[in-house]
Amino acid sequence: MPWSTPPVLFGLDWGSTHIRAFAFAKSGEVIAQQDAALGVSHYAGLAGVTKVKEWLASWLQASPAIPVIACGMVGSASGWKVAPYVSTPAPTSALANGLLRWQEGGREWAIVPGVSHFSAQDGFTDVMRGEETQLVGLIASQPASHALDLILTPGTHNKWIRLDGEEIAYLATYMTGEMFALLKQHSLVGAVLVDSPWDESAFIDGVNTATKHPDWLHQLFGVRARGVSKQMSGDALTHWLSGLLIGYEVHAALNAHRHNTIKTVGLLGSQSLCQRYQCALSALSIQSVCLDGDAFAARGLWEIALSAQLVSHQPLIMNS
Repeated sequence: MPWSTPPVLFGLDWGSTHIRAFAFAKSGEVIAQQDAALGVSHYAGLAGVTKVKEWLASWLQASPAIPVIACGMVGSASGWKVAPYVSTPAPTSALANGLLRWQEGGREWAIVPGVSHFSAQDGFTDVMRGEETQLVGLIASQPASHALDLILTPGTHNKWIRLDGEEIAYLATYMTGEMFALLKQHSLVGAVLVDSPWDESAFIDGVNTATKHPDWLHQLFGVRARGVSKQMSGDALTHWLSGLLIGYEVHAALNAHRHNTIKTVGLLGSQSLCQRYQCALSALSIQSVCLDGDAFAARGLWEIALSAQLVSHQPLIMNS
């Protein structure tokens, strides 16, 4: 394909459900991007690699020698090749040094490692793939990262992350999104829920219930009880359940960091999910700011490629 400015790097944010591709000029500016529902949950292993290469064929054929760097679930056992985890604390240099690199088809390919974090208090090692690259982009956009006490990436498996200067220092995952989907689709609770437009009042009521009642297993049955007894409508209960689950998550995450020391949380996610977490945090007197996850993923891919010398250093231009 004709390029207005010749690319020097392709970056892929290759996740569970979607993939986003970025073409970078030598300045680091994103000169083209595209996305598709070709994540590893839809097309795993080599079948997914074939699909993605077909999807990117016009880019790859037009620029046959430039390197490709990828992050996310592409580096998992369900992806292309397994990229090992880097343990916290994880600076950009550790991620660059831990790149899984190989030559294929006349070009260099690289996969960003995930990040692991052991917590003696939790008793296990937590992990993430993809979010670390967004964080590298955020760190490179200082002083934006310095104003955040915690960072949350809301989605199916929510990551609560703490930065220490230019290092990823802490990680905790909460399966709130998946739990909501399971309850809605595969439980008796789901039978009383009705899809409906956003109901902030019901959502905040769910958050407040989580604040007052820590017995979450009991309160989950309360969703069904409220519906059966007609105490709440199915429309309202859908958002009440969302608020209840998010309320329990937010309380646990904040309590792990001495709640009274957390002033501002950065949210890296979709607008609808960020809206829910902003409401929940606001109800607990915590400020939050929504951040552009795609832009920071692109910036992170570029910064890691620079650090790993996949591309040479040039002044970076980043669109606001």
